[in-house]
Amino acid sequence: MQLTKLDRWLKERFIYETHILTLRLPEGGLPAGVKLKEIDSVKSGDYRFKLIIKDNDLADEVLTILKKNRLMYSTHIIEGKHWYNKRIAPEGRSFTYQWIFRFITVVIACVAIWGVSILLRNPALIATIKDTLKELRSGL
Repeated sequence: MQLTKLDRWLKERFIYETHILTLRLPEGGLPAGVKLKEIDSVKSGDYRFKLIIKDNDLADEVLTILKKNRLMYSTHIIEGKHWYNKRIAPEGRSFTYQWIFRFITVVIACVAIWGVSILLRNPALIATIKDTLKELRSGL
C-alpha cells in the first residue's frame, strides 16, 4: 500500500537507526545521544567502533565531525529492533490508512448502535415486532 508522508516520517523518526562504522574516534569527542560500541576486528574488517544514532540531525552532525577530522567511516541505515515496529510500520500496510479505516469503522458502529437504541425506545415498533413474532409462531 502507498505510504503517506506521516508513515515515512514515523519510520524515519522512530524506527530507522544510523550505524556509523569508523576506525578511530574524533579527537573532540562525540555529541550526546550517540551510543558507542566497540566491535571485533574479525567481524568488521577495518572498523573498530560502531556509532549508533537514532536522530537524523545528530547523525548529520556526527558525519560532519568525522569529515572535519578526516576519518574513514561507513554509514548504514537499518531498522532498529523495537517492540513498537509492528505497530508503527506494519509490513506492507500504511499506518495512517489503517487508523483512518479503524476510526471510520468505530464511527459507523456507534451510529448503528445509537440508531438501534432509538428504534427500541419506540413502543409502537416494539408492539409491531411482538405481533409479527406471534403471527410467525402461530403460522409455523
